[in-house]
Amino acid sequence: MSGPFGSQPSPAFRPLHVRRALFALAVFAAAVAPLRAAPERVLIGAYVTDLYDFNPGANCYTVSFWIWTRHLSPRLHPLDTLIVRNAKSVTMGRISEVPRNGEIWSERFVTAVVRYDWDLRHYPFDRHVLPLTIEEGVWDTSTLVYASDAAHTKIDPASAEDDWEIRDFRVKVVPVQYPTTFGDPALTNGSTLFSRAAMTVEVERTQIGIFLKLLLGAYVAFLLGMMTLRMEQPSLFSTRMSVLVGSLFAVLVNMRATEAVLGRSSDFTLVDRIHLVIAFYILAAALVAFVSRRLAEQNRKAAALRLDNVALAAGMASFAVINAVLIAAAVRS
Repeated sequence: MSGPFGSQPSPAFRPLHVRRALFALAVFAAAVAPLRAAPERVLIGAYVTDLYDFNPGANCYTVSFWIWTRHLSPRLHPLDTLIVRNAKSVTMGRISEVPRNGEIWSERFVTAVVRYDWDLRHYPFDRHVLPLTIEEGVWDTSTLVYASDAAHTKIDPASAEDDWEIRDFRVKVVPVQYPTTFGDPALTNGSTLFSRAAMTVEVERTQIGIFLKLLLGAYVAFLLGMMTLRMEQPSLFSTRMSVLVGSLFAVLVNMRATEAVLGRSSDFTLVDRIHLVIAFYILAAALVAFVSRRLAEQNRKAAALRLDNVALAAGMASFAVINAVLIAAAVRS
């Protein structure tokens, strides 16, 4: 056979090693063509078995779950290449891969400590949406895309701790774009797109017994502060001030003790606000004590007694209203 560059051997007369090389190249091209033509669709789902160690102080929680995938290509192993986003630590069990109806069904058990910024402003009437985000960590969306197995992705109703209740559980598959190619020379547009399965668990606190324990000392301090308004002036002024100082100290100590339970927060929680209101009332009672003492020293004991009685009634009533308003606002939020 002749060509523009002279006589060339026909395919039938090419050397054997050349024909073998061409055949291998054709087989390889046929194998990789589907991956280049369209990304592999990976059906992904999960079943959450446990939610525990809710730790506002460390800004995290722990979750255990089964995760599975179904796909066609034996070259891809999605459970090997996935990552748990925002995780402090991840423990993964062994992968089980089983052929099922022409697909590869894989599953593994995962336990992760996930970072979460707890908002305790409305404690103990707080609700939280805990994120659990699974993302492909190797193949971008040109090779692999997730599809949600929403029908089978669920959460165990008894997975949360005793004082929490599961309100909602959702899963959504979305692509996430990073403004970098991670050094991949095959990418030229300056960004990379990966597939992500974003799950959210809405939980609500159901027990408020610890709330009453945290505030019991502060409420007792408030009552002691109000009781000083019944002490006679000016003979018991020093005793009155001693009780008020002790009550204020008790409120501040109790407020610090709540941080050990709830953890430090830059926000004012409901517990913080109630403590501050009580501290304000104790200071107001001290101010009333100074005024009533001055009146008593001026031989106006009737006026001093009337001031104490009015302050006591107004203080008790207004504190009850403010306390109810703060709690109601937290419940409605």
